[in-house]
Amino acid sequence: MSQNAEQARTNADRIIETAMQDAERAVGPARAGGNAPIVFTTDNGQPVTIDFRDGNLIITQDGTTKQIPWDRVVPSGAVDVAQAVAASIFFLVVGWPIARAIARWIDRRAQIGRSTNALGQQVEDRFAAMERNIDTVAIEVEKLSEAQRFTTKLLAERADRVPVNVQQH
Repeated sequence: MSQNAEQARTNADRIIETAMQDAERAVGPARAGGNAPIVFTTDNGQPVTIDFRDGNLIITQDGTTKQIPWDRVVPSGAVDVAQAVAASIFFLVVGWPIARAIARWIDRRAQIGRSTNALGQQVEDRFAAMERNIDTVAIEVEKLSEAQRFTTKLLAERADRVPVNVQQH
């Protein structure tokens, strides 16, 4: 059983490596020429061309061409995730120092103005809890970005194997 699992892992590693090499070959001309189409081959050796012209994503496979308007290329869910990630990062970058400054100010004020430290301890505990929660949010944002990278990689690998249904124009 473990030998089958090891063989499956080896096959998966080989497929991933091949996909990464294909992606590098496909991206190479686009980086060099700026507007050059991306061309790669499917598993059966058929070429697939991806180009961007006049606000449309143009995919050509097996002699058929499909034009997709650029505003339909990015799913709306991806936009929502990107906005949530941006808002979380903004909160971490801007909100964290402000929260710490407020915590220090309240702590100093509590120490000077009050003889009892009960309120200061309570505020400290709340800010410590908030700090832990913010750290948790940062970890979750990192997990989200890693999941997004993994999903994008899987979709890129899967796109090579799925034939494109194309309508003639």
